[in-house]
Amino acid sequence: MPLKICSESQRDKPKEHCAIFGVACDDIGFSISKILYSGLIALQHRGQEATGISLIETGGNIYTYKRKGLVSKVLNNRVLSRLWGNVGIGHNRYATTGAQEYNSPQYLQPFHFKNNEIEFSLAFNGTIPNYTELMKKLEDNGRVFVTNTDTEVIAQLIASLSIGTEDWPEILRLTSKFLDGSYSLIILTSEGDIYAIRDPLGFKPLCIGELKTEKRNLYFVSSESCGIDAVDGIFLRDVKPGEIIHISHQKDIHSEMVLETDKTAICQFEYVYFARPDSIIDGVSVAEARLRLGMYLAKKDPILKDPNIRENAIVVPVPDSGRSVAVGYAKEAKLPYVEGLMKNRYIWRTFIIPGQSRRKAAVKEKLNPIKSVIEGKDVILLDDSIVRGTTMRQIVQLLKNRGGAKRVHLRISCPPIISPCYMGIDFPTKDELIAAKFYEEYGESYIEEIQKHIGADSLLYQTKEDLSRAIMKNENKLCRACLTGKYPLKSVEKLREIEESIAKSRT
Repeated sequence: MPLKICSESQRDKPKEHCAIFGVACDDIGFSISKILYSGLIALQHRGQEATGISLIETGGNIYTYKRKGLVSKVLNNRVLSRLWGNVGIGHNRYATTGAQEYNSPQYLQPFHFKNNEIEFSLAFNGTIPNYTELMKKLEDNGRVFVTNTDTEVIAQLIASLSIGTEDWPEILRLTSKFLDGSYSLIILTSEGDIYAIRDPLGFKPLCIGELKTEKRNLYFVSSESCGIDAVDGIFLRDVKPGEIIHISHQKDIHSEMVLETDKTAICQFEYVYFARPDSIIDGVSVAEARLRLGMYLAKKDPILKDPNIRENAIVVPVPDSGRSVAVGYAKEAKLPYVEGLMKNRYIWRTFIIPGQSRRKAAVKEKLNPIKSVIEGKDVILLDDSIVRGTTMRQIVQLLKNRGGAKRVHLRISCPPIISPCYMGIDFPTKDELIAAKFYEEYGESYIEEIQKHIGADSLLYQTKEDLSRAIMKNENKLCRACLTGKYPLKSVEKLREIEESIAKSRT
């Protein structure tokens, strides 16, 4: 997606860009549209703004159907009954608050590309920071664009490279040389093949699976393993960083090549927040990683040494993002785990409601403390992250004012977020990140000031060292740019300069 400077109307939680899912079946009489639906439903957490699928039709034509809305709304039975094909790909798009033009149909995915030379459909998860440079080069060669997205740049680049070779693995290998960014993408070709590639640093997750029965064989590629589980498939493995996978309904799944790299940059936020707990990413159970994050917080929590607090303490998660880490914390601390906040699941997500006053009202509508279990208690409140801090401040006030909590001790499973992300996570700009802003203003005492601002009685963040331990990957395997300010991509520095210049012009 293009670079967006976030406005005040954006949310307190980071958002992923999207999910991708693909299916190939060796039975040409079997329609996989319902399976695509089930896989995308399982990946709904990665994107709720729009969904779409592309299917191979008899004769080699590709048919694409995409609309705004949740999977269940867009791909209802009436629609699915008309969509036939034994090979296809799907995409869920995350909710943006950007320009209105990005909500028009041509900006939704899969991106169906067709000219007089080639036809394919592409589903993409990630961000290409150098896409504007690539677009200019392609325009200089006569390419005409209909959108302003990195998705179309990838498609136009693939089409340009296909002029020199018809070998898809070679086309994708050459494509990767031009792309300086984070991406997992899948391509449906007019020959009925699916190709998948994960960027050489492995920012975005991608995995493969299969389901073999007496009647037919099905092969899957998915952003997360939970998508494969949802269709009763067998999770085989993760796609390696830099690996190009070929999924053929006539053969099976096989690796074409691996673009070697000496290190990886797997997004740590997949484990902290984005991925479903029942997924396995790069060999690590997300649920178990989050349990360890909670346990490590408890191991280093000084308030647990105070007998007066221990006797009166309960562990409460912020639903739903704090549950797994709260379970780990409570287990290690040997304290009761209590659901102290009731979530109204029918209220629209607060992070995309425009306007601070409306968002503030929505938090009260969405969350309500259970007074009978938290009144008079020392509430140890667990959540995954603090981004802007406004929602967390309200939650602490709710627990004290409406719930009657004696004290609220805030525990965060992610270290302080001090830098924006340019690799596919929708963080606010640096001056809106509470940790970055307060560090610049208060220096080393910034965590104490965040605590005061939020209204918590104590605040403890995860350490970067314990984050790596919990995820079971060292710093050379993870992208921690939002925690350190050190970015693994060459093109990011240019974007940082752009953002800084825009920020200065506004002031």
